[in-house]
Amino acid sequence: MKQIYRNILSIVLILTFSACQKLDLTPEDYFASESFWKTTSQVDGAMVGLHNQLRGFQFTFFTLGELRGGTLREGTSFTGTASLNSAAVIRQDIRESSPGISGWAGFYGPIFQVNNFIFQVEKADYLSAADKSYYLGQAYGLRAYYYFHLYRTYGRVPLALEPKVITNTPATSQDAYLARAKTEKETLDFIKSDVNKSVSSFAANYTTKFQKAQWSLAASQMLQTEVYLWSAKVKIDGSAPTTTAADLATARAAVEQVIGKYSLQSSFANVFNSAAVASSRGNNEIIFALRYQQGEATNSYGQFIYAITDPLSGYVDDKGVAIPSSDPLQVAGGGTIIRYEYKYELYAKYGITDTRANVTFLNFNKGTVKALNLRKFLGTFVEGARSFSDDFPIYRLAEAYLLLAEIKNKQGQSPAAEINTIRVRAHGAVAAPIFISGSFEQNELAIFEERGKEFVAEGKRWYDLRRMQDGSAEPLVFRKDLPLVGVLDKAMEAHKIIWPIDRSTLASDETLKNDQNTGYPGT
Repeated sequence: MKQIYRNILSIVLILTFSACQKLDLTPEDYFASESFWKTTSQVDGAMVGLHNQLRGFQFTFFTLGELRGGTLREGTSFTGTASLNSAAVIRQDIRESSPGISGWAGFYGPIFQVNNFIFQVEKADYLSAADKSYYLGQAYGLRAYYYFHLYRTYGRVPLALEPKVITNTPATSQDAYLARAKTEKETLDFIKSDVNKSVSSFAANYTTKFQKAQWSLAASQMLQTEVYLWSAKVKIDGSAPTTTAADLATARAAVEQVIGKYSLQSSFANVFNSAAVASSRGNNEIIFALRYQQGEATNSYGQFIYAITDPLSGYVDDKGVAIPSSDPLQVAGGGTIIRYEYKYELYAKYGITDTRANVTFLNFNKGTVKALNLRKFLGTFVEGARSFSDDFPIYRLAEAYLLLAEIKNKQGQSPAAEINTIRVRAHGAVAAPIFISGSFEQNELAIFEERGKEFVAEGKRWYDLRRMQDGSAEPLVFRKDLPLVGVLDKAMEAHKIIWPIDRSTLASDETLKNDQNTGYPGT
């Protein structure tokens, strides 16, 4: 795969687009290459290029899906040696002038690349019908995935449906800008259409490529599950959903098909040591992951580890055992400066028999200090230094089980079987606390708690807070009476469910005049 990534550099040059403050529309010579889009191997290479771009957004997915979830600290690192990043976002201080993300999160660049891929593949007479269908299944799935992040972040967004070539010099406003969808429903309906096209295009072909590092039918069905579950539960254009029963049925049918084709790893730790154990890449639990390999790219998790020079003497772990004062996680010069820390309160939620706690974190204790370093994605040694080259899972089977639990709970059925499946793997069959179904709210909170322990650092928690509900169908994001749950005050901060559009984008895009999201300055 390394060789493919090297070869893709020529493709990137062919497909390069301009990315000014306008909506990343493409330059005049976007389709100028007469030597490309001629063979199946070139289409394969282009698809690898799309995944290379997707991988480049790993920390963006984390930012959008995790930073606002109430589990991260702000201020100074526990070592006293570094300021923690993204403090304003973590404490919900997002505003037009400093939203934490800008330029539509940068997603329109890869969206236009996907649009060009669809355009080229649809007209490719050199592809077999089966190959064309599979490629389109991948492309529609990738496009829906980007747009689903945009929708959950901004609500209404511009819907770019095709590659657009700028032919006027200089570009007119009609060339340079694309207006937002008029309603959230229009945006969500487009995402539903794309993910449904993806599923149908795959034509029941569950083949996976690059050890689950390329989009597949199962990935599309997981996305379909998420999209329709969101549609069933979350207000749209300020109103309660009206198609809940039908949407839940669609979501359930999709996720049940996925569950039958994968199996959980016997150990939680075995899911993640993809850098240390090559054979664990794309294991039976992984549905789709962003692939990292030494010498090619590394993930963002070096930011969660102490610096090799940090003072660590005198700390003990959760069992009172002294932690080595010199490099206890064996970073060996592979770390940087600690920039993100999880709250100790999250670690305290794990039961004493829950193996996920110490796979996910190393717990530092000294006097009144209780602190955590993430070690879930710790990578491996390469030439004496740690390399953070673990894969980043987008979808895995554990999530399929818990999504099914959430669907069943909303349908008025017991989610106990799915919750207990995850608990037994985490605690062991003898020690696992067996869940017994209760009220809707009791069940929902139990599912939320299980997700919170299972998916740390996987970019899920903020979306969970927005989608999951209490007994009155209010999102948990407002449930301030529960620790590490409600993060917004409904009376004062309800508008912050949707992020603001940054000031630079507003100023540069004529179509956004007076169209900031409600509740922010200028609206």
